[in-house]
Amino acid sequence: MVGHDDDPAEPEARDALLILGLDLSAHRARSLTDELVWAARAIMTVDRGVARVVRARYPGATVAALGELAARERDVPDPFRMQVGAWVQYAREIEALLLAGWSRLQTLVTGEAPPPDEGRPVPAPGGPADERAASVPELAASAGPTTSEPRLAAVGRITRLLDLGAEMPGVIDWAGARRQIEADLTVMEQPLAPNDLARPYVAVLRAMLGLCPETPAAAHCAGLRAAVARLQAPITGGDLETLSRELASFA
Repeated sequence: MVGHDDDPAEPEARDALLILGLDLSAHRARSLTDELVWAARAIMTVDRGVARVVRARYPGATVAALGELAARERDVPDPFRMQVGAWVQYAREIEALLLAGWSRLQTLVTGEAPPPDEGRPVPAPGGPADERAASVPELAASAGPTTSEPRLAAVGRITRLLDLGAEMPGVIDWAGARRQIEADLTVMEQPLAPNDLARPYVAVLRAMLGLCPETPAAAHCAGLRAAVARLQAPITGGDLETLSRELASFA
């Protein structure tokens, strides 16, 4: 198999999953190796063509295409170099196929049929984004108050989300986006300097986010983006006063 080891996700893939409330920034590609194949109970591929190649190379491996598991004829196309809207569409299609094929995947991995009420995963109210949000305070605390990297990464994720929301409001899954923003706001509470007023500033930001409608307008996205961008540096009393004035007229 031809791999591009250590390559990050394509920008469109990263932004599409961010729209759906998932952070792909830490992903790095790995080539398929003998060790990975034989360590896996089962290998799932996105399309049947890749499944055929893997089966040919590893005849003893358990391999299934996503469409096969879901009992669907269609394979999800590769949206490489397409606009982010196509990536979001195909990501949602992959999610639907995963849900449809969940029982078969469980059987493939364990050799046993799942109980009737466990035929497919039941997403929690927040899904993966909620699980990730639960771990954010611990991660931020372990990073230490003088570490800027987690906070700057969180600022970058939120600004990308808000840019996409302003450009394509009908594409964004705003419920997932809000969960991602809330998780990242927790990270951004950690001060960058002794006099950094990040915590009260983020509290006002949360109030601003709460004033947004279910589908924020471009003006809401722009206002939030400008406020979040200030968190790239330590927050001063002037920054906090400015945000408080902006909150008063935000709605």
